[in-house]
Amino acid sequence: MLSRRLSKLCRRSGLSCNTTPQKCQKFSLSTVVENNNKKHRLNVGVIGAGRIASSVHIPNVLRDRRYNISWIIEDSNQQTVKVQEDLFLQDIPFFKSMDRKRLLADKGLDAVFIFSPTSTHAELICDSLKEGKSVMVEKPTAESYTDIKTCYDTAENNGAILLTSFQRRFDSAFDELKKTVLSRSLGELQLLRLTSRDNPKPSYEFLSNTDITGCNLISDMAVHDIDMMVWLTSCSEPESVYVMTHIRDETLQKIREPDAGVISIKFKNGMIATIDVFRESVYGYDIRAELFGTKGMAVADNPRRSSFCVDYLQGSNMPPLHYSFPQRFEKAFATAVSHFYSCLTGEVEPLIRKEECLLVSEIIDKAVESYKTGQIVNF
Repeated sequence: MLSRRLSKLCRRSGLSCNTTPQKCQKFSLSTVVENNNKKHRLNVGVIGAGRIASSVHIPNVLRDRRYNISWIIEDSNQQTVKVQEDLFLQDIPFFKSMDRKRLLADKGLDAVFIFSPTSTHAELICDSLKEGKSVMVEKPTAESYTDIKTCYDTAENNGAILLTSFQRRFDSAFDELKKTVLSRSLGELQLLRLTSRDNPKPSYEFLSNTDITGCNLISDMAVHDIDMMVWLTSCSEPESVYVMTHIRDETLQKIREPDAGVISIKFKNGMIATIDVFRESVYGYDIRAELFGTKGMAVADNPRRSSFCVDYLQGSNMPPLHYSFPQRFEKAFATAVSHFYSCLTGEVEPLIRKEECLLVSEIIDKAVESYKTGQIVNF
């Protein structure tokens, strides 16, 4: 009886649900947080089931038993089938983008995870927030400073939470680096050096279609390092930025997309920051940070695949670095999902704030301007 009622509900709503009535039960059941000091599972929707969503984000949401995935939106039929099979999601209904406004209007839905392409973020975020649904979105928040501001303003106006997932902030090594800064044990900070060397090199299709009017080495890759810089310096005001790039890959030379670069930033308080970014690192995924101050130095170094090490008379033999970002930041990605739940229940404030995301966007804009002009750009 219940399954027939649910089937009729989907048909009346005009939803293009590609699942059976029995599988729709999970979508329609509501488990909201009650004011009785007891924690309840939160009903969430997921928009986007692409590469990083299906390999990292959705599995993390599934593993966190405090969430109940009510539905997933994915426009590609091929990707839908693949994700359903790979993650055994036959009991979770999949819908298309055209259904989202009806899905977001569901009073039993508590929050939304957005893992779609960056170009779609602003519209999807605002649609969700206007329905009173809090949002966790894959970085960056949106494509432009204006769009990011609009998203956060919409969250404030609708009493909802917007969390941009810069996962490095949830990594234990970078967290310790932040605590060291706050303790002022390093004295006056003089230099922040960030290293970001990717592995494996993204596909040419991805690199050809990501930020074709700017510089994806900056906006797509260095955005993590710029966010870390903003966080570690507590939103200190930059004075100028200068970017140097090079293209080593012959295929990338044809589309004029840099695969190597250095971003130098001077702050008004005299501190200097450098970010070196490379699209390919043959020895593994290499992400590091160093802070140098008047009283000392602190380093967030790379963890390795294992703690096993062999020492010989001739030297030492150590395990390699992690292969790529899903392995290096496996725990950080999961911690970010957990942090969102704590934000939703009011236990903590979001770790990533509006003014930080806006400053990240402003620095990226100035850095892209320096890349295009070859000149130092002032803020």
